[in-house]
Amino acid sequence: MNETKVSHNIVTGIDDMEYVEMFNLDPALAYTPAINEAILNSVHENNLAGAIAEGVPEAEARADADKQLKSGRMTVAAAIQEKNNPQVP
Repeated sequence: MNETKVSHNIVTGIDDMEYVEMFNLDPALAYTPAINEAILNSVHENNLAGAIAEGVPEAEARADADKQLKSGRMTVAAAIQEKNNPQVP
C-alpha cells in the first residue's frame, strides 16, 4: 500500500517537514492539520520574545503578538476554507 504524505500547511509548494525544521516543531505534527496551529504558536512566541528583547513593554508586546496570532488564525482558516471549497470563476 502506497502511503502518500499530504502537507496540511497553507503554503503550496512547501512540505510540512520544512516547517518542522524551520520552527523546530515536533515531527509528529507534520502531515496533520495541527501543523498550522503549531506554526502560528511558534511565530507568536518569537514575535513576543523579539518585541520584549527590543524593549517593548511586556503588556504591549503581548497585545501585539496576540493580535498577530489572531490575524494568522484568520488567514489560515480562510486558506483552508478556500482549499476545501475553491471558487470557480
